[in-house]
Amino acid sequence: MKKLIFFFLFFSAMELSGQGPWFAIGGQMFRIFPYQIVVPQDATPVELKAASEFQKYLEMISGVKLKIVDETESQSSREIIIGYSGRFPASGISRSLDPDGFEIKIQWPMIFIAGGSHKGTLYGVYEFLEKYFRCRFWAPGAELIPRLSEIMLPKEAVVVNPAFRFREVHYAGMDGQDFADKMRLDRHAWKGGENWGMWVHTMFTLVPPEKYFDSHPEYYALMGGKRAKTQLCLTNPDVLQITTDELKKRMNENPDAQYWSVSQMDTYGSCECAACKGTLTGPHGEVIPHPQGAVSPSDQMIAFVNKVASAFPDKVISTLAYQYTRAAPRHVKPASNVNIMLCTIECDRSRPLESDTSAGSFVADLKDWSAIGDDILVWDYVIQFTNMLAPFPNLPVLQPNIRLFKKYRVSSVFEQGCRGTYSENQELRQYLLAKLLWNPEVNVDSLTRQFLDGYFGAAGPFIGKYLVEMTGALQESGKTLWIYGSPMQETDAFLSPENIRSYNALFDLAEKAVAGDSTLMNRVSKARLPLRYAMLEIAKKNITGPDGFIELQGSTAVVRNGVTTQLNEFVALAKRYDVKTLHERNLPPDEYARVTSRFFQNAFTDHLAKGKSYTLSIDPRPKYSAEGMGTLTDGKRGTANYYVLWQGFEENDLTAVVDLGASAVISYVGAEFLQDYASWIFYPETVRMSISEDGLNFKEVTAFDSLSFPDPLVIAETGKKIPPVNGRYVKFLIKNIGHCPSWHIGHGGKAWVFLDELIVN
Repeated sequence: MKKLIFFFLFFSAMELSGQGPWFAIGGQMFRIFPYQIVVPQDATPVELKAASEFQKYLEMISGVKLKIVDETESQSSREIIIGYSGRFPASGISRSLDPDGFEIKIQWPMIFIAGGSHKGTLYGVYEFLEKYFRCRFWAPGAELIPRLSEIMLPKEAVVVNPAFRFREVHYAGMDGQDFADKMRLDRHAWKGGENWGMWVHTMFTLVPPEKYFDSHPEYYALMGGKRAKTQLCLTNPDVLQITTDELKKRMNENPDAQYWSVSQMDTYGSCECAACKGTLTGPHGEVIPHPQGAVSPSDQMIAFVNKVASAFPDKVISTLAYQYTRAAPRHVKPASNVNIMLCTIECDRSRPLESDTSAGSFVADLKDWSAIGDDILVWDYVIQFTNMLAPFPNLPVLQPNIRLFKKYRVSSVFEQGCRGTYSENQELRQYLLAKLLWNPEVNVDSLTRQFLDGYFGAAGPFIGKYLVEMTGALQESGKTLWIYGSPMQETDAFLSPENIRSYNALFDLAEKAVAGDSTLMNRVSKARLPLRYAMLEIAKKNITGPDGFIELQGSTAVVRNGVTTQLNEFVALAKRYDVKTLHERNLPPDEYARVTSRFFQNAFTDHLAKGKSYTLSIDPRPKYSAEGMGTLTDGKRGTANYYVLWQGFEENDLTAVVDLGASAVISYVGAEFLQDYASWIFYPETVRMSISEDGLNFKEVTAFDSLSFPDPLVIAETGKKIPPVNGRYVKFLIKNIGHCPSWHIGHGGKAWVFLDELIVN
C-alpha cells in the first residue's frame, strides 16, 4: 500500500512573515533551522536510526532538514542530543533504565533523548514524536504527521521504562521492522529476530524420531504400554545427553543467541513409564522415588530442563508450560537461567482471565508459577485460529489480561495473532496491544477513539458503534468465546440475524461517510470483510433457513439467487486485501471458494432416512454433539468445521440403526465421514451395513474394509448401490481405528470418528 501522510496546516503570524518555524520551549522561541542533531562518536546502529528518524519526521513537520553530526564536531548553542554522548548531562538515570527504557530532557534551548542498551534511544525518539510532535503511527503505510510552524515543548524531564522486558504482537502488520519499532515491539526467531536460537516445540528437532525411534524407541514416550512418537521420555539419560550435545552444536553455530527452547511437542502424550510418573532423576541420571508420591508432567519437565540449563549457565533455556504441563510443578523449581512460557490456549476470551480464580484455572497456575520463577513469558492468544477472518469481539479483555500478567511479575508477553495473512480487525488490535504491552494503564477508550477517527476518518464513529454493539451482544448472551470457534456457533449470540442486520446498516453508513475518498473506502471495505465471511459461514449452518443458501422449490433444493455472487465478491475482496488463508492450517481464498461452492451444491440431501429416528450404541461426546439427536438424518451435510453438524465419537466403535418408520424398497445405503489428521480425526477402519424388516434379524448388504484416504483433510461419503431389497431398519457398524497410527504425531492417543449423515435411498 502506498504510504499515506496526512498534513494538518497551522499557520502563525510568524510563519506568514517568514520568521518561522520555531521551537517554543518554556516560553522562549527558538528557530529550528540553526539546530543540529548530535550522536555519540561511536554511535550504535540504533542511535543512528534514532537520529535519522528524528531528522526525517521533523522535516515533514516543519520543512526544515537538520544535519546530523557526531560529538567530535564543534558544539552549537542549539542541539538535539540523541544517545549518551559526552554532551548528555550526567544524571545517573541511565543506570536505572531497562534496555528499552529512555529519558527525555528539554532544557532550553537544548533537547536530550537517550535510552537503554537495546532500543531505548530509538523508542525515546518515537515517544518524542508522538508526545510533542503529535505524530500518530496507525498501521504500516498509515501515519498522521501534522504540519506545524510552532512546536510547543515544555521544560521537563521524562523517564520511561516498559512494563515488560520482551513484547511481541504476532500479526502480519508487524512483519516490517520499521513499523514494529514504532510500536516498540520485539520480533522473535520465527522472523529472524534477535536473541532466540530456537523457539518452541523443539524436542523432536533435538532428538528427531526419524533418526532414533527405530533403533531406540525407549527415547520416546510410553503410552498405553507402547512407545510412541508423541513426546520424549525425559527420565532416559541418553535423551538428556543427546539434547545437550545437539544444543551445544547449535549454540556454536549461533553464539549471539541467548534464548534456546527445550520444549514439548504440540500434542499430548507425555510419557507414562514408571520413572516419568513416579520418580525424579538425580544429577547423574539415577532414579529417585519422591517421598511425597507421584510427580506431575511439569515436575518431570522442569527437572529435565534444569539439567539442560546447568550445562549452559551463560544461556537461558526456555520451556513451555502448555496444556498438560501448564500447572506449576510441586517438587522442583525452575533454575535461575530457565524461562517459562506459560500459555493461555484453553481460556475463554469473552471475559477477563481473572474472573476465574478457582483451583486449576489459568490465574491459579500463573500465581503458582510466579511464586517459583523469575522469568515468565505469557503466550496469549488473541485470534480465532479456525476462522482467522471471523468477527472475534475480545477487545474488552485485552487490558485486564495484560494488567494481570504485570500483577504477577511476568517479564515478557507474546500476543499471538497471525503473521503472513490479514486477519479480523488486525490494525486496531495490534495497535492497542502494542500500547498496552508498553503501559498497561493507558486509556484504552481514548486510544480506540483516536485510532478509529485517525484510521477510518469520517467512518470511524460508525465502525466504533459496530464494535461496541458486537462486544455488548456477546456479553449479554453470556456465551464463551473460543480461539477454535466458528461464526456458526455464534448465531444465538453476537452473530444473530438481528445483530448482523444492524452491523450491515452501520457499515452502509460508514461507506457513505467516506464515499469520496478511495483510501478510506478501502479501509472500511476491508473492515467489513469479516462480516461478509461470517454471513457465508452462517448460511452453511442454516442451509434452508431464512439466512441459509438453499431454497426449497417443492422437493427440489435450489441455491438462492445472489449467494454465488456473494461468495465471488467475498473471495475477490479477500485477495485484494492480502488474505492469504482463512484457517491456521492453510485455506487460501480460491480454495475456500472451491470447497464452499461444492458445499452449496451438495450440502442438502433429500433421502428416505431424512427426518427419521435412529438409535446409537454410544452417545457422541457432548462437545461434539452438533444439534443432538436428529443431526445424523437431518439432510444437512457438514463442512470442515467439525463443531457444527458433525457428531464425534472417541476411540470406540459405533453402531447406528435407522428406523424408516415403515418398510420401503432400499437400493442405496451410505454414510458421510470427516477426516482431519491435525485434530486426530480419522476415517473409519471399516463400515458394514445391513437391513432388517423387524429390527432383530439383519442381513448384511455391503461392507467397506481397510478404508483410508491419503489427504489429511477429507469429507467423503462411503456408500453403495445395492440390489433393491425391502426393509424398515438399516444398521451401520462403524469401526474406529482406536488409536492414532505410528506415523501420526498423536501416536498412541485416542482416535476420533466424526459422522454427519446416515443416508438411505
